[in-house]
Amino acid sequence: MTTNAHPVDQLVAIRAQIKALQEHEALLKTEISRAIGDGSCLVGDEWIAEQSVTTRKGGIDEKALKAAGIDVDAFRKADTAVFTLRTVLKASRIAA
Repeated sequence: MTTNAHPVDQLVAIRAQIKALQEHEALLKTEISRAIGDGSCLVGDEWIAEQSVTTRKGGIDEKALKAAGIDVDAFRKADTAVFTLRTVLKASRIAA
């Protein structure tokens, strides 16, 4: 990727790199977890991977609460604005 490429094209290229890295990370994490097995760590040449298990509470069943006559929205936190930047391949926009 050249540094003078258009920012949109750079963004799509970076997203592709991130996706590939995330997939590689997932494979490595699986491999390390298998190697650790019932233990708690795996020692590499320079780093140590420590594995632990945590749990968190599950989500709330809004339909069940509403069916029980509870106004779910009365307990809902304020809305949060999220900025999303979507990219579309030029050729697909032209063909549409």
